[in-house]
Amino acid sequence: MPNPDPQTCEVKIGCAWIAVSLDEAASQHIMAVKRCPACHGRVALNGTYSEPSVRRSLYHRKAHNGCALKPDTYTGQPSLHPQAVT
Repeated sequence: MPNPDPQTCEVKIGCAWIAVSLDEAASQHIMAVKRCPACHGRVALNGTYSEPSVRRSLYHRKAHNGCALKPDTYTGQPSLHPQAVT
């Protein structure tokens, strides 16, 4: 698995998953389903939706130990989320 940028997520637009910045996801794709670019687990965004200067971050709705973007729980062995969003 490649090392994804922690300031991006994937949003579902129609039938396709598109990688976008967290700022774009928060401002232009508020209601879209979002997933982690590394493990494809469902994520949500932390931060303020109304101010562009706020640093945003993604968090997994359900953690798992195979995601490199979660260094506090990552075991070093990358894997897809057990409840990966497709």
